[in-house]
Amino acid sequence: MSPASRDTQLVGRDTVLTRLDEVIETLTAGESGVLGLTGPLGAGRSALITRAVARARAAGSAVGHVRCSPVESQLPYAAMSHLFIALRPPPRVVELAAICLRGGSTEALIALLCDEFLALAADRPLTLAVDDVQWADVWSLHWFAAMTRRVQDAPVLLIGASHGPLSGHLGEDCIVNTGCAAVHELPLPPLTPQDSQRLLTAVVGREVDASVAATATDLTMGRPAVLHAVAEHFAARDLPLTPERVGELTLAARSAWSERNARAVRGLPADALALLRVLCLGGGATFEYEIVGSLTGLGTTSLERALDILLAAGLVTGPDAPRPACSSLPEDVLAGMDAVERNTLCLRAAELGWKVGADADTVAGLLGAAPATGLPWAPEVLAEASMYRLRQGRPDSAVAALRRALREPMPDADRARLLNRLASVEVATAPQASDGRLCQVLVRYPHREVLPSVVEAADLLLSRGDAATAHRTIADAYRAWNGSMAEETRSPLLALGRLAQEESGPEPRGPVAPLPPPIERPADPAQAAVLAWQLATRAVEPDRARKLARAALTAYTDLPLMCRIAASSALRCTDDQEAALAGLDAVVVEARRRNARASAAQALLHRARVALGVHGAEVARQDLAAAARELPLSSWHPMLLARFVAGEIVTELRCGRLDDAQRAAARPLAAGADQGIGWGLLCYAKGELCLVTGDPERALVYLDECGRLLRARRWRNPMLVHWRSTAALAHRMLGAPESAARLLAEERALLHGWGTGGALERAHARLTDMLSAFGVELPAAPETMEEPEPLPLAELAPPEWDVLQLALSGLANREIADELGVATRTVELRLTKVYRKLGVRGRTELAARFAPAVRKV
Repeated sequence: MSPASRDTQLVGRDTVLTRLDEVIETLTAGESGVLGLTGPLGAGRSALITRAVARARAAGSAVGHVRCSPVESQLPYAAMSHLFIALRPPPRVVELAAICLRGGSTEALIALLCDEFLALAADRPLTLAVDDVQWADVWSLHWFAAMTRRVQDAPVLLIGASHGPLSGHLGEDCIVNTGCAAVHELPLPPLTPQDSQRLLTAVVGREVDASVAATATDLTMGRPAVLHAVAEHFAARDLPLTPERVGELTLAARSAWSERNARAVRGLPADALALLRVLCLGGGATFEYEIVGSLTGLGTTSLERALDILLAAGLVTGPDAPRPACSSLPEDVLAGMDAVERNTLCLRAAELGWKVGADADTVAGLLGAAPATGLPWAPEVLAEASMYRLRQGRPDSAVAALRRALREPMPDADRARLLNRLASVEVATAPQASDGRLCQVLVRYPHREVLPSVVEAADLLLSRGDAATAHRTIADAYRAWNGSMAEETRSPLLALGRLAQEESGPEPRGPVAPLPPPIERPADPAQAAVLAWQLATRAVEPDRARKLARAALTAYTDLPLMCRIAASSALRCTDDQEAALAGLDAVVVEARRRNARASAAQALLHRARVALGVHGAEVARQDLAAAARELPLSSWHPMLLARFVAGEIVTELRCGRLDDAQRAAARPLAAGADQGIGWGLLCYAKGELCLVTGDPERALVYLDECGRLLRARRWRNPMLVHWRSTAALAHRMLGAPESAARLLAEERALLHGWGTGGALERAHARLTDMLSAFGVELPAAPETMEEPEPLPLAELAPPEWDVLQLALSGLANREIADELGVATRTVELRLTKVYRKLGVRGRTELAARFAPAVRKV
């Protein structure tokens, strides 16, 4: 190290330097002394002792300087020998070595060696400096202690630098107080942020901001040697130490600490090393000190002595509740252990911690570093720790605890439960892995005791938006349970499968196992919720849809969250907006309680649609923002993200923020976004945007595509999306009132039996108000048309609608039965009901009178 480099390490040590100069001046005047430089790891003792040696040599003193090493700590007289080699001619060194090797009385040998050094001080003062005394061999320590009793015999200055007080290293048995010179200790406190700023600026060669210096002080604990190493990292690369480089500053500090930690640990006595390893378990987990003592196997006296050594070295802090001094120390210490030894110690600590009631996070930290144990309590402790870590805002640690728990042997029911919990946490950062774990639960565990977890997995899988995968996987799982469990027991799983089928569309990608037909009189709340939603999408039986939805939401059962959202959405379609909001709010609360982030995001997304009409656009905007916070948009499935973007566009337009709406519309969507119902909603939203920007022709393209996608799913209710009246507005802007009138007539006909015409009129009024606010010129509304005759089609139940549409497509009864997965007799009975309700006598009359109307719907 260059003199200039050493000088920078002396920043902030003015008081100590002054005292050193005073002691050296008294030495030149013929006075002796013993001086101890004490400070923890990285405190800059070596730089100070080197400076003292240089000043003593310049003042005319003979100088011996040695830095002790852990490698030589077991070699007799190793430290003292280095001093002799520096001060005596080689022949005399060899002669003294031979005397020491012949053995004899230790006291006599030490007295002889002391005489040799004192003889050197006969002509001029003598300075003997021993750095890192804590690593000196015991024979040299005896010699150093003896020299403290004889420094008055000649002008001799003894300087020792060590972790703790110099007198503590020499030991009571080495120092006889009578006639022993006083040891003047000079403790080295940490640097202040101001001193750190001076040091960093000097080494880096550029002014360092005070905030950066404060951060560096925290990272290095104000220890100049560590701080200097950090500064040299930047100086060697000619990099400025600016706030933008705090990340690199952190890494440099980590590297500097690791280097010093490794050297310090190598020199520790066995007892101190054993204690340090226990204190570093689990990343520095805090144990009661009795547990620490038990794990180390040390007695009380040895334990206290070991702790004193670690405290003096600055490796741990806090004598009452000792912990590793720096965050990198546990990793460095445990990495230096043999793997088997480390695992054994971690497992012993975990078992002992569990027995004495240590907190789950501490025990989990220990288990995380050990292989699978087979201990029956391990999975539950790890699962409990994962929930604690989530509450602490440590999702990565929570994932690690759950993954570790799954390495333990356990019953299928427990494994499925933990897989669901892990998927709920991973969905924010690894959504594909999350989906994979949920699919694993669905297809691998067809056992009655696992059913609750299987239903939960289906619920969570559907909530992230991949309805196609959910439909296929749930259908496979439902089929796997066939014959082993009654159908009513599997009812919630069937309900989720039907809900996924509704969302994914009529043409699944790849083969999908058929699901049984809907239950017309469901007793199960999940089936009731899904049937209510199906009735709402078809715009049939509004009173029944309302009754089923309310019953589902008030049932005292573990109703799947996606079924609750479906029931709430059905109430939105029946214009029971406050009930819909209450249902969705309850889903958000329950989803957050379960840490089901995707379900909470889904509920908030649906809530935004309801809030748009009830509380206004700003509240809807807040709900959308909350949904994005609940689950990062990067973790949304593309099909669900399309629905979110649709909500963004419409909401921003209602708020009058055209630029924000256009930015939302330009948001890139991944492949697969066009496979779900969200794509239809996005087409509608882009249609509105085109109307605002004065492009009704392009708006019609989007609105017609929206209508096509909804019709393909048999979603006819204008309360879902009033695309017809919006398209009619575009036709009016293009000068085509007849087309506009036709679309409005279709919409009124559909609403005639549904009974929410007033709600739709309010929604249409909000649309026209928004367009007017943007300055869009709207043509005069056409004269009021006569209310059309009610369509008898509105009287059909959903199963009857399905049979009607397939019959009008030309399929025979057996082909219809195969398509719907029902018996041919069931198709015949449903067709009979269709004929009766529509007043026709057969297929020919049915096609002639109703085919055009059905195609429009």
